[in-house]
Amino acid sequence: MTLSIKKTALAALAAATLATSLTAPAFANDGAAVGAGIAAGILGGAMLGAAAASAAPPAPAYYEGPECWMERRPMYDEDGNFIGRRRVRVCR
Repeated sequence: MTLSIKKTALAALAAATLATSLTAPAFANDGAAVGAGIAAGILGGAMLGAAAASAAPPAPAYYEGPECWMERRPMYDEDGNFIGRRRVRVCR
């Protein structure tokens, strides 16, 4: 599993944001700071969400199919008599 630098940086930023929000002291005596904190959280979440949503999808995985070719094979009836040949697809 490969991680791009953009995803790693986004995860580190999210972890730092979460750690900062958990260690910040909450003061109950200042009512205006609560609204500012909520607004900052909403704006920060909107910015991180926009950054995550605008990331390019990963490149499709390359799959090499089996090697195939056409061969002519004999056909026989119920009695074992040769009745002709037919082309069949043979793959490894």
